[in-house]
Amino acid sequence: MAEKDTKTVKEVKLNPQVWEVPYRADLIAQVLYVFFNNERKGTSAVKGKGDVSGGGRKPWKQKGTGRARSGSIRSPLWVGGGVAFGPINRNWKRSINKKMVKKATSMILSKRLVDKDLEFVDIDTDKELKDLRATVSKIIDSKTLIISADGNVSLALRNIPKITVVQPMKVNVKNIVNAKKVLIDNQSVKILEDRLTNGK
Repeated sequence: MAEKDTKTVKEVKLNPQVWEVPYRADLIAQVLYVFFNNERKGTSAVKGKGDVSGGGRKPWKQKGTGRARSGSIRSPLWVGGGVAFGPINRNWKRSINKKMVKKATSMILSKRLVDKDLEFVDIDTDKELKDLRATVSKIIDSKTLIISADGNVSLALRNIPKITVVQPMKVNVKNIVNAKKVLIDNQSVKILEDRLTNGK
């Protein structure tokens, strides 16, 4: 498979708008910041003074009792009261321009290609899925991202440790950064290029 892969690299005609984009670390970092923020659930929260039930009336009158003045039994000073300055249920969602995301994806693909951490391969799905699984398991020794539009590839390789299979229409900067090596099915190159250069 390794010899075949070496030959296929020369045969693939690459679009320079995707594979020859100058690297900008600041744009990559900006896109990753948005991705990671959008994965945050923001579910940690406590009840403040206004969220705790009860406390609708003043516990005792303002003056004349000799005790400290108090306005509600749900004050943070009271047992069973609300929490002061506790975590709130925040919305961590961020948005980013789609063209920036596509540009960043092209940048990281270009850098991986220059660094020789990216290869174009012919994945033979005519084989039995079991044979394909065995072949790929032997040649992969580090965290690898496989980009393929063939659903059979995902079925065959989805449970193998260190391997992540993503369709070309769904691959993003985070997928590529998380992998040490990227393998792209030759049949998926055109799909990936069209997606990153269609301007939408």
